[in-house]
Amino acid sequence: MNIYLTFDYELYFGERTGTAKNCILHPTQLLKEVADKHGVKLVQFVDVGYIIKLEEYKIKHPELEEDYQLITDQIRLLYQEGHDIQLHIHPHWEDSYYSEGKWHIVAKRYKLPDFDNENIERIVSTYKQKLESLTEKETAFAFRAGGWCIQPFEKFREVFIKNKIAIDSSVFKNGKYSSEQYSYDFLSAPDESSWTFNYDPCKIETGPFTEIPIGSIKNSPLFYWKLFLLGRLNPYMHKPFGDGVPITAPGQRKKLLTQYTQNTVSLDGYNAALLDKALREHHNKKELVIIGHPKSLTRFGLNALDQFIAKNKSKHQFTTFQIERSK
Repeated sequence: MNIYLTFDYELYFGERTGTAKNCILHPTQLLKEVADKHGVKLVQFVDVGYIIKLEEYKIKHPELEEDYQLITDQIRLLYQEGHDIQLHIHPHWEDSYYSEGKWHIVAKRYKLPDFDNENIERIVSTYKQKLESLTEKETAFAFRAGGWCIQPFEKFREVFIKNKIAIDSSVFKNGKYSSEQYSYDFLSAPDESSWTFNYDPCKIETGPFTEIPIGSIKNSPLFYWKLFLLGRLNPYMHKPFGDGVPITAPGQRKKLLTQYTQNTVSLDGYNAALLDKALREHHNKKELVIIGHPKSLTRFGLNALDQFIAKNKSKHQFTTFQIERSK
């Protein structure tokens, strides 16, 4: 099986975004150390809108100069050492701003489809160009939508073709959520490792795109009660390294604590305890995409990842989109 360790390289988007150091730089370095220990490579889906805003505001706010330099240096280093750097777009950065020493997130247009076609083309094209200016090569051909908001895909289709984006990894089987700010519906997604598509990433059809979905797992309410309890009893192991707060997701916590839910196979927090279970449940698949967020990484999750790679690197192939494309 091909196993992809993918990370959304980003801040938090709630009332407090957190710092670049604690949400991105430090936990990514810890992840890199584990990967280096085992000789495996990671996939970083880089939130390019944040980098563009850093570049814009560092002129008038010198305190952002260090963040910009450290972030761009880390991305270059990761790429030079063989890690995969791919495109992640949270378009609300178009409306967000920096003042009084902090980022102010404006999330009225959180989804890329919230923009008109002209702006979608501008955002995708300029964000891809900015990312590739850091690697100095045409490297970005895979995409993950911010908030998994890849629908309706018709609004992306032509600009993806124009920008040579051929792979999406936003879908996860049976995932569904809807709020004022973001939504996705993957209930109709096939139960496959990957598939080609044309106009709908949840439909197998001949087309120029490939969906390599994030692994999906069903969790019980008991799992989340345990998660919240451990966070309070042992914060050293279970508190995220990130120092921000998530964007609001109305009703989501109640849902997690009261009913079975379908979620991504994730390295975030205590979710990393389910890696072995997820691998067993996906044993008949050719590929397993695991998602994580450096900001949500915990010491527990880091240890779980270390053990997971050690246990499975002789049985499975830890790979990246770039490695597979080059074969």
